[in-house]
Amino acid sequence: MKKLMATAPDQVEVVDVEMPEMGEDEILVRGVRSLLSPGSELKRVRRSEAHPGPWPNPDLGYAMAGVVEEVGSRVEELKPGDRVVTMRHHQQYVVASGGLFGERPAMRVPDSVDWDTAPFGIWGRSCINWSRRAAIVHGETVAVVGCGLVGLLMVMWAKLSNPRRVIAIDLVPKRLELARRAGADFVLNPRDGDIAAQVRELSEDGADVTLHCVGGAAAKSFDTSQVVTRRGGRVVLIGHHWTDLRILPHGFTNIDLLGSGVGYDRDPKLFVDGMELLQAGKLPVADIVTHKVPYTDGPGIYDMLISNPDDSGAILLEWDT
Repeated sequence: MKKLMATAPDQVEVVDVEMPEMGEDEILVRGVRSLLSPGSELKRVRRSEAHPGPWPNPDLGYAMAGVVEEVGSRVEELKPGDRVVTMRHHQQYVVASGGLFGERPAMRVPDSVDWDTAPFGIWGRSCINWSRRAAIVHGETVAVVGCGLVGLLMVMWAKLSNPRRVIAIDLVPKRLELARRAGADFVLNPRDGDIAAQVRELSEDGADVTLHCVGGAAAKSFDTSQVVTRRGGRVVLIGHHWTDLRILPHGFTNIDLLGSGVGYDRDPKLFVDGMELLQAGKLPVADIVTHKVPYTDGPGIYDMLISNPDDSGAILLEWDT
């Protein structure tokens, strides 16, 4: 079968691999769509402090939707022909748990949810965790710093809490355009002037809660998340950094390090809650998809991300072509 693999730093290829082996409590899924997140994917294909090697790296991708082909003898929740989404890699066939349990849970995809939407179902658990920690209440001002895939999703989830306004902040105009599509009431670019002043102009004292959705080496962005938040407000750290972050003397009541995984609820049933919101049309994920290509074009997509990641939002790979 075919699989996308980082055979060397900055080099992704379509390779032939053996079919995965299925256990008694597992299922074999034929891939239809996988979701590619530019930020997370680049961490897996570029040499960095977070990922110095070794190579090749076979673990590209973490959101695959497809059709159940076979089930193990102990599987009761799913059957051949069911549509599912699971946290597996970019490849033609994947093995997952035979239901909502284990390290690789598989969730049934309702018939009313199309294939282009289905892979987003795996984000439900994380977005619910981050939303719970942010504890957004009616009438608050929410700032989302960083409009990659995570930031765009959190714009959508923040809107579900009926805030007074959601302000999206990013350095890249294309991402700000996507944030507006995702539901942001205002979009701001720090290059246009003092970002703290820009936010105060919209919200008087600053954001009540800021969702920090930047990661990697961009430690300076955490300064931005702090200065746009009002005194007594709260910052939720969602992004994963591999460089030191500094805490500014700003007077917060709470800087929540959810990005560290502390207090993260891993109940797989939270995936279902997210899928129900997708099914109800409350999360406009189709509006943040910038590319949909056959998996055979996958290496070219990675080349594009390496050379110019700024114009990309969510990317879908088609495995049924």
